[in-house]
Amino acid sequence: MGKHERGWVEATEKLTARLANGEEPDEDLEERGRPDLAEALAERIEADFPDRTAVRHAGNSYDSLGDLIVESNGGETFLEAKFVASGGTRANLGQDTLTEFGLFRDATAWSDFREEIGFPEDRQALLQRFDDYPDDVRDWSYKSAVYDRAKHLKNVLDVSRGQNTGSRADEVLADPESTEAEREAARIVNEILELDRDEKLAYFDHLRAAEQDPRAVETFAHLIVCGYHTADALREHFDADLNEIKRLLETDSYRLYEVNRNSGTVSVENPSELLAGFEWQDTRVEIPEDGTSVSVVTGPPGNRRRVLNIAYNWKNKFQGIQTPSMNVFVPEA
Repeated sequence: MGKHERGWVEATEKLTARLANGEEPDEDLEERGRPDLAEALAERIEADFPDRTAVRHAGNSYDSLGDLIVESNGGETFLEAKFVASGGTRANLGQDTLTEFGLFRDATAWSDFREEIGFPEDRQALLQRFDDYPDDVRDWSYKSAVYDRAKHLKNVLDVSRGQNTGSRADEVLADPESTEAEREAARIVNEILELDRDEKLAYFDHLRAAEQDPRAVETFAHLIVCGYHTADALREHFDADLNEIKRLLETDSYRLYEVNRNSGTVSVENPSELLAGFEWQDTRVEIPEDGTSVSVVTGPPGNRRRVLNIAYNWKNKFQGIQTPSMNVFVPEA
C-alpha cells in the first residue's frame, strides 16, 4: 500500500474507533480520511459487538494482527480492516512470492528461471514471424516492444473485451473466411501460449525438486487467509509468531472486515471458520504433474485438505506476454 493510501486508511481507522466509542468525530481525521466509510464500519462493529467496552486503533506497529482492537469483558478481538474497490478477498501477488518468502529453499525465482531457459528470446522469435506490423511498432529497441506487438496481434484477431485470446485464435483458424494475416497471427498466439505452458511446467519440475520450509508455507497460508494480500503486508507480518496467529484464530479473536470504497457496504469474514477442522501436519506446496496451478495442502494421510490454490498467471495481453503474477484463492471461500 502506498504512503498516500496508507494515510487516508489510517485516518479512517482511527475515526472508526472514535465513532464506535461514541466519541465526537475529529475534524483532522475527517479531513484526511473517509468519514462515510468510518461511519459504515463503526455501525457494523457496534452491531457485531454489543457488549464491547472500548474500540482502539492498533497504531502504526505491525507487532500483532489487526488494525482495530475491540475490548469486551470476554477479552480482545482483533479486526483487520480492508478498504477495497470491489468485493472479494483474493490475493494477486508478485511472480516470485513463493521463493521470496522462503516457502522453497534454494529454488530459483520464476523471473530468473525464464531468463535462464531463454524464454524471452523464444517469445521474441515467435513475435518476429509476423510480417504485417505497423511502422510504429517495428523497432525492437524500446522496452514495450513485446507488449505492443502482442497488442497488435490481438487487434488483428479482433479479440473482444473479456474474450480469451487463445479461444479467439482457435475461432480464426477454424473460419474459412479468415485472411492469411489473421491465420498467421492466430498461429503465433497459440505457439506463445504453448511456449508459456511448457515453461511453467518446466518451472514446476524445478520447484518439485526443491526443499520446502513447512513453517514458512504454513505462515504464508495463515496470513493469506487472514487477509494479508500484498507483498508489503506479508513482509510486515511474516516474522510474527505463528503460534500467536493460530491462538487468535482458534479462540475466535480475529475477524476480517472488508469495506467497499464505492458502495460503503461492509462484509465480514471469519478466518477461523475457513480453517475449521484443519490439522496442521505435513503442510506443503503440492505441485501437480500437469497444469499451471499449485496448492497449499495440509493434514495427515487420509485427511489431506487444500488451504489455498495458487495460479501462475500473466495479467495483461495474454499468457506469456505481460505482468506475470500469482493469483491466490481460498477454496472454501
